[in-house]
Amino acid sequence: MKTYSVTHQGFVREQNQDRFLVKEYADGTVLLAVADGAGGEAEGERAAEIAKESLSRFDPSSKDIRGQLVEAMRAADKIIVDLVKRNPEFKGMGSTMTVAFFQKGLVCWAHVGDSRLYLLHGDELSQVTEDDTMAGFLLSEGKIDSDEARVHPGRNFLFECIGCGCFEAKTGSFSVQTSDLILLTTDGLHDKITEEGMLAVLKSGSELKDKLEALVSAALEASGRDNVTAVALEL
Repeated sequence: MKTYSVTHQGFVREQNQDRFLVKEYADGTVLLAVADGAGGEAEGERAAEIAKESLSRFDPSSKDIRGQLVEAMRAADKIIVDLVKRNPEFKGMGSTMTVAFFQKGLVCWAHVGDSRLYLLHGDELSQVTEDDTMAGFLLSEGKIDSDEARVHPGRNFLFECIGCGCFEAKTGSFSVQTSDLILLTTDGLHDKITEEGMLAVLKSGSELKDKLEALVSAALEASGRDNVTAVALEL
């Protein structure tokens, strides 16, 4: 089992509003997360940090993993909402968040926003989460395909986020096995590379470190206007 994470500020943004977490526990369980801040540069960065820090008290021995993940998101949401109430100039501050917890062949996840969770199983790369955006809705309804969603003008219009004050976190779980790969990304990556391109890199036979760095490099070459983050667990 291997984990790796990489983030890049990009070539335009003055700050990196992406945050990530990789935490391996003594019992072999692993917690992975990505968060992508929204709002002004400083406010977006702060919102993503708050989302990440909400997982600091995560208990891997809990019998209600998904409930615990959602509770962490709601705690972060409350902090951001209260912060905006005290500082009206922070209006629009928020963050996406995608979290996955691996334990004994099972992945439990929670999600809000347009960061993503993918599963690579054999030769198939599957997007597990759905984007909380106009483009994500149209994709789920079959009105557009994944390539069209990548360039759709509604792809950055978030319906829900941490800091919106009222959101419904999506949760789920799935089984994994040896040689599977769990990948979490921010939109600076998956909006710039096709799923076919991502799959080709992930199936390259390289070390996990090289695969993730190649994904980020491809996203930067395609645009470089956004922050780019990828986190993965290879079984």
